Amino acid sequence: MPVMNLPASTYQRSYKVHYYETNFMLEASPVTVMGYLEETATWHSETVGNTIARLNAAGWCWVVYRYHLQISRYPRWREKITVVTWVQSFRRCFAYRNFYIYDAAGNLLGRAASMWIFLDAAGKKPLRIPPEIVERYGLNPEIAIPEGFSELAGPERPANMVAFNVGAADIDINCHANNKRYIHWLLEGVPLEVHRRAFPATIEVVYKKDAYYGDYILSQCQEIEAGDGIRQYLHRLTCPEKELELTLARTIWQDR
Repeated sequence: MPVMNLPASTYQRSYKVHYYETNFMLEASPVTVMGYLEETATWHSETVGNTIARLNAAGWCWVVYRYHLQISRYPRWREKITVVTWVQSFRRCFAYRNFYIYDAAGNLLGRAASMWIFLDAAGKKPLRIPPEIVERYGLNPEIAIPEGFSELAGPERPANMVAFNVGAADIDINCHANNKRYIHWLLEGVPLEVHRRAFPATIEVVYKKDAYYGDYILSQCQEIEAGDGIRQYLHRLTCPEKELELTLARTIWQDR
């Protein structure tokens, strides 16, 4: 169901949760939800004329730098949701894009803030965003998550470690591991019994370095003190062979 009475600078897109997008609780997985956000942002750009084809022709690309996702509940199999997105501001090479997620009755299920970097695709160097890119979006100053982005610390004494290798299915149009795969690798560090009893109500992540096909990825996770009914974890992804810290994250889990 479309969300009405939104500013002209916003864009919305609706989805129905498919069975293959759910976890063992028949909920849309966090990776699925991040996919809805990415898809909506991409269609927003396509709609205003900042298309993938246009960016490719100019040798430009967007890469995500930060996400802060807050979810009160994850939508379930066959449920219909609507994602609303807008650009809050542009600063030099950065774009700040926000999201709301609604159920079919118009109830707010979640919100997210994201930060994107505009790059020269060949050299992977940040570029000042051209006026012709900025003007097509329009701006909406509404802030989805007032606290924005906080400093993230990595685990000092990781209790759980899981290893992965970047495969062909992990690579996106920019020829590096897609940001959603990082979320999958991070969450795999949390014990299964926690996944059964709780859900990640908050995911904060900063993407620091790219991972490429064949890279060996180590996911580290450490639980830190939190309140009753809440579990909190610090995460780090590294590529030990290249001595790179790829990603830092914090997740907060609420009991179901």
